[in-house]
Amino acid sequence: MLRSFGRRAFTLLETVVAIAIVLILASVIAPSLIAYADEQRAEETAAILTKVSTGLVGANGFRAKLGANAGRVSQLTNRPTANNAAIDDDSCGGVITGAEQGNWDSNSPFVGFMIPRSGLVTPMGVAEDTMSRNPNTNAVGVNQIVFKNVDLRDVLLLDAFVDGNDGAGSGAVRWTTPPLVMFYRVTLDNKC
Repeated sequence: MLRSFGRRAFTLLETVVAIAIVLILASVIAPSLIAYADEQRAEETAAILTKVSTGLVGANGFRAKLGANAGRVSQLTNRPTANNAAIDDDSCGGVITGAEQGNWDSNSPFVGFMIPRSGLVTPMGVAEDTMSRNPNTNAVGVNQIVFKNVDLRDVLLLDAFVDGNDGAGSGAVRWTTPPLVMFYRVTLDNKC
């Protein structure tokens, strides 16, 4: 009696069953991984926005050290140009003075990461550099960091993380549709 000691291969049925098991496991795990990634993106964005808010109006922030509120997010890490509101302005659209520029030199940067003049980079997207003050006067108000290219799911997750799901019209995270535009609001005092 001769015995065959050749290799035994998987049958077609065994291969199909193995692939089916892998696909079933992937369909169960993938949504959880995607949801986790979405939550992480919102959490990281919230942390960045909190640091920016502190850099703008905190005790050692831009407002406290310069005597004016920033008109652009990039002014937290990029030296503002004095006497040229077209390049760098305060929150009311006025010029950054030479004295304010000198205070920036002595106290900056106001956050621990670089903010390019092209806008604030976050895991959710890039916010515009120019902030929108409401009202646009030296009255108490808010500066809004504006995101125009964001996903509604990300906005809802950020709202849940920052404001406890208070909706589009209240809290620090607000948005309008259509088109979808998200605003992160930072409270300002009565100084431009």
